[in-house]
Amino acid sequence: MKGATIPVSTDASLLERIKRHDQQALADVHDRYFDQLYRYLNYRLGDTDVAADLTGEVFVALIDALKRGKPPKTSLTGWLYAVARNLAADHLKKQVNTMPLLEDLVADSPSLSDQAHLAQLGPILKQAMHQLTEEQQHVITLRFGQGMSLAETAMLMDKSVGAVKALQHRALASLARVIPLEADDVR
Repeated sequence: MKGATIPVSTDASLLERIKRHDQQALADVHDRYFDQLYRYLNYRLGDTDVAADLTGEVFVALIDALKRGKPPKTSLTGWLYAVARNLAADHLKKQVNTMPLLEDLVADSPSLSDQAHLAQLGPILKQAMHQLTEEQQHVITLRFGQGMSLAETAMLMDKSVGAVKALQHRALASLARVIPLEADDVR
Protein backbone atom coordinates (compact mmCIF):
# COMPACT_ATOMS: atom_id res chain seq x y z
CA MET A 1 0.00 0.00 0.00
CA LYS A 2 2.36 2.67 -1.21
CA GLY A 3 1.44 6.32 -0.83
CA ALA A 4 -0.84 5.71 2.14
CA THR A 5 -0.19 9.11 3.67
CA ILE A 6 -1.79 12.42 2.84
CA PRO A 7 0.33 14.95 0.92
CA VAL A 8 1.97 17.48 3.23
CA SER A 9 0.11 20.40 1.62
CA THR A 10 -3.27 18.74 2.25
CA ASP A 11 -2.21 17.86 5.79
CA ALA A 12 -1.20 21.48 6.49
CA SER A 13 -4.39 22.83 4.93
CA LEU A 14 -6.58 20.54 7.03
CA LEU A 15 -4.61 21.43 10.14
CA GLU A 16 -5.17 25.15 9.57
CA ARG A 17 -8.87 24.60 8.94
CA ILE A 18 -9.41 22.60 12.13
CA LYS A 19 -7.47 25.20 14.13
CA ARG A 20 -10.06 27.70 12.88
CA HIS A 21 -12.82 25.35 14.15
CA ASP A 22 -14.08 24.65 10.65
CA GLN A 23 -16.68 21.89 11.23
CA GLN A 24 -16.40 20.63 7.66
CA ALA A 25 -12.64 20.25 8.18
CA LEU A 26 -13.29 17.76 11.00
CA ALA A 27 -15.47 15.72 8.67
CA ASP A 28 -12.76 15.93 5.99
CA VAL A 29 -10.12 14.76 8.47
CA HIS A 30 -12.29 11.80 9.41
CA ASP A 31 -12.96 10.92 5.76
CA ARG A 32 -9.29 11.17 4.78
CA TYR A 33 -7.70 9.39 7.73
CA PHE A 34 -10.20 6.88 9.09
CA ASP A 35 -9.33 4.02 6.73
CA GLN A 36 -5.57 4.31 7.05
CA LEU A 37 -5.70 4.65 10.85
CA TYR A 38 -8.06 1.69 11.03
CA ARG A 39 -5.68 -0.43 8.90
CA TYR A 40 -2.76 0.63 11.09
CA LEU A 41 -4.58 -0.32 14.30
CA ASN A 42 -5.95 -3.55 12.85
CA TYR A 43 -2.44 -4.55 11.78
CA ARG A 44 -1.01 -3.75 15.21
CA LEU A 45 -3.82 -5.40 17.17
CA GLY A 46 -5.26 -8.09 14.91
CA ASP A 47 -8.80 -7.42 16.09
CA THR A 48 -11.18 -5.62 13.74
CA ASP A 49 -13.63 -4.60 16.46
CA VAL A 50 -10.95 -3.17 18.73
CA ALA A 51 -9.28 -1.46 15.77
CA ALA A 52 -12.57 0.20 14.83
CA ASP A 53 -13.17 1.32 18.43
CA LEU A 54 -9.68 2.73 18.83
CA THR A 55 -9.85 4.47 15.46
CA GLY A 56 -12.93 6.27 16.72
CA GLU A 57 -11.04 7.16 19.89
CA VAL A 58 -8.33 8.83 17.80
CA PHE A 59 -10.92 11.27 16.44
CA VAL A 60 -12.43 11.80 19.89
CA ALA A 61 -8.91 12.68 21.10
CA LEU A 62 -8.62 15.22 18.28
CA ILE A 63 -11.90 16.87 19.26
CA ASP A 64 -10.84 16.89 22.92
CA ALA A 65 -7.51 18.49 22.00
CA LEU A 66 -9.33 21.18 20.01
CA LYS A 67 -11.70 21.86 22.91
CA ARG A 68 -8.73 22.25 25.26
CA GLY A 69 -7.12 24.68 22.80
CA LYS A 70 -4.24 22.28 22.13
CA PRO A 71 -4.56 21.27 18.48
CA PRO A 72 -1.76 19.42 16.67
CA LYS A 73 1.11 21.85 16.17
CA THR A 74 2.80 20.94 12.90
CA SER A 75 1.69 17.61 11.44
CA LEU A 76 -1.89 16.45 11.59
CA THR A 77 -0.96 13.05 10.17
CA GLY A 78 1.87 12.61 12.65
CA TRP A 79 -0.36 13.65 15.55
CA LEU A 80 -3.13 11.22 14.53
CA TYR A 81 -0.67 8.34 14.17
CA ALA A 82 0.94 9.19 17.52
CA VAL A 83 -2.46 8.99 19.21
CA ALA A 84 -3.20 5.69 17.41
CA ARG A 85 0.20 4.37 18.44
CA ASN A 86 -0.41 5.28 22.09
CA LEU A 87 -3.89 3.75 22.07
CA ALA A 88 -2.50 0.55 20.55
CA ALA A 89 0.30 0.41 23.12
CA ASP A 90 -2.18 0.87 25.97
CA HIS A 91 -4.40 -1.86 24.57
CA LEU A 92 -1.47 -4.25 24.06
CA LYS A 93 -0.38 -3.79 27.65
CA LYS A 94 -3.77 -5.21 28.64
CA GLN A 95 -3.84 -8.03 26.11
CA VAL A 96 -1.76 -11.10 25.26
CA ASN A 97 -1.27 -12.69 21.84
CA THR A 98 -3.09 -10.07 19.80
CA MET A 99 -0.80 -9.42 16.84
CA PRO A 100 -1.43 -11.56 13.73
CA LEU A 101 1.43 -10.54 11.49
CA LEU A 102 1.34 -13.97 9.93
CA GLU A 103 -1.54 -13.22 7.56
CA ASP A 104 0.43 -10.33 6.05
CA LEU A 105 3.50 -12.47 5.47
CA VAL A 106 1.80 -15.44 3.79
CA ALA A 107 2.14 -15.84 0.02
CA ASP A 108 -0.99 -15.85 -2.15
CA SER A 109 -1.24 -19.62 -2.39
CA PRO A 110 1.06 -21.55 -0.05
CA SER A 111 1.14 -25.33 -0.16
CA LEU A 112 -0.71 -27.32 2.49
CA SER A 113 2.57 -28.15 4.25
CA ASP A 114 3.56 -24.46 4.15
CA GLN A 115 0.15 -23.53 5.55
CA ALA A 116 0.60 -25.99 8.41
CA HIS A 117 4.09 -24.72 9.14
CA LEU A 118 2.96 -21.09 8.98
CA ALA A 119 0.05 -21.85 11.30
CA GLN A 120 2.57 -23.16 13.83
CA LEU A 121 4.76 -20.07 13.37
CA GLY A 122 1.87 -17.67 14.07
CA PRO A 123 2.15 -17.82 17.86
CA ILE A 124 5.95 -17.60 17.63
CA LEU A 125 5.74 -14.49 15.48
CA LYS A 126 3.18 -12.92 17.81
CA GLN A 127 5.35 -13.64 20.81
CA ALA A 128 8.42 -12.30 19.03
CA MET A 129 6.64 -9.04 18.18
CA HIS A 130 5.68 -8.64 21.84
CA GLN A 131 9.37 -8.85 22.73
CA LEU A 132 10.13 -5.76 20.63
CA THR A 133 9.97 -2.33 22.18
CA GLU A 134 6.78 -0.40 21.51
CA GLU A 135 8.74 1.91 19.18
CA GLN A 136 10.10 -1.07 17.24
CA GLN A 137 6.57 -2.49 16.91
CA HIS A 138 5.45 0.93 15.64
CA VAL A 139 8.14 1.12 12.93
CA ILE A 140 7.52 -2.48 11.81
CA THR A 141 3.78 -1.79 11.58
CA LEU A 142 4.23 1.43 9.61
CA ARG A 143 6.82 -0.04 7.23
CA PHE A 144 5.39 -3.51 6.65
CA GLY A 145 1.78 -3.30 7.80
CA GLN A 146 1.05 0.09 6.21
CA GLY A 147 3.61 -0.21 3.39
CA MET A 148 5.01 3.25 4.10
CA SER A 149 8.33 4.39 2.74
CA LEU A 150 11.24 5.24 4.98
CA ALA A 151 10.58 8.95 4.40
CA GLU A 152 6.87 8.65 5.27
CA THR A 153 7.69 6.63 8.38
CA ALA A 154 10.36 9.14 9.43
CA MET A 155 7.90 12.01 9.04
CA LEU A 156 5.22 10.28 11.12
CA MET A 157 7.67 9.27 13.83
CA ASP A 158 9.38 12.68 13.81
CA LYS A 159 12.75 11.01 13.20
CA SER A 160 15.38 11.14 10.50
CA VAL A 161 15.34 8.51 7.75
CA GLY A 162 18.61 7.18 9.17
CA ALA A 163 17.08 6.81 12.63
CA VAL A 164 14.13 4.91 11.16
CA LYS A 165 16.50 2.63 9.22
CA ALA A 166 18.44 1.92 12.40
CA LEU A 167 15.28 1.29 14.41
CA GLN A 168 13.90 -1.01 11.71
CA HIS A 169 17.20 -2.86 11.52
CA ARG A 170 17.26 -3.41 15.29
CA ALA A 171 13.64 -4.58 15.25
CA LEU A 172 14.24 -7.06 12.43
CA ALA A 173 17.45 -8.28 14.07
CA SER A 174 15.54 -8.85 17.31
CA LEU A 175 12.88 -10.81 15.45
CA ALA A 176 15.54 -12.85 13.66
CA ARG A 177 17.21 -13.74 16.98
CA VAL A 178 13.96 -15.00 18.49
CA ILE A 179 12.23 -16.71 15.58
CA PRO A 180 14.89 -19.08 14.17
CA LEU A 181 15.56 -20.75 17.50
CA GLU A 182 11.90 -21.41 18.14
CA ALA A 183 10.92 -21.97 14.49
CA ASP A 184 13.25 -24.98 14.19
CA ASP A 185 11.25 -26.63 16.94
CA VAL A 186 8.00 -26.55 14.96
CA ARG A 187 9.17 -28.41 11.88
